[in-house]
Amino acid sequence: MTKLILIDDHPIVLAGLVDILTSQGKYEIVATGATADAALHLVRTHDCDVLVADLNLPGDMVETIRQIRIDRPSVRILAFTANGNVECCMQLLAAGATGYVLKGSSGGDLFYALEEVAAGKEYVSSAMATKMVREMRQAQQRKAERASVALNAREDQVVRELMSGASNKEIATKLNLSDKTVKHYMTQIMQKYNARNRVEVILEAQRLSGHQMRQ
Repeated sequence: MTKLILIDDHPIVLAGLVDILTSQGKYEIVATGATADAALHLVRTHDCDVLVADLNLPGDMVETIRQIRIDRPSVRILAFTANGNVECCMQLLAAGATGYVLKGSSGGDLFYALEEVAAGKEYVSSAMATKMVREMRQAQQRKAERASVALNAREDQVVRELMSGASNKEIATKLNLSDKTVKHYMTQIMQKYNARNRVEVILEAQRLSGHQMRQ
């Protein structure tokens, strides 16, 4: 039987996970916990094949995974989480996780992921893989659009200062420019971004950089 350690800070979710996995007759739950620290401690003190853990736990799960890969490299790590953030997924995989399954996936997806991970393979649920491909394509599109906009070095500096919340006067002071020169650069930037005002410049710069404005 495949020996599992389960980590989730929601008792009801954890209990349900224990029930559904033990009912398969292929898994032995050797320990459960609710924090990143517990995950590390349990992996160190129990014989297990796969750690199944949520990401949104008390503690640093990324660092925990790195440490587990050092202490117990034979243990496979499957993230089972509602967190569908692509950047977070990439961080976990880079840290050493060997699988990533969204909690909204079917039970069959979880079972298949466990089989693949326990067999030494890597697995990312189809829903997550689709998001990763979509965001990769969007990033490539933004890169192409940035290249087509082609701000010069000084215009780029002005945009960066503008995005930080600086006024024209503050930009002029920081970049050692006259107010008139800053206004000239702003005019050029608005033309290149097809923007009508400072807000639209910021929104377009945020879009091209792949980040959302802070609320």
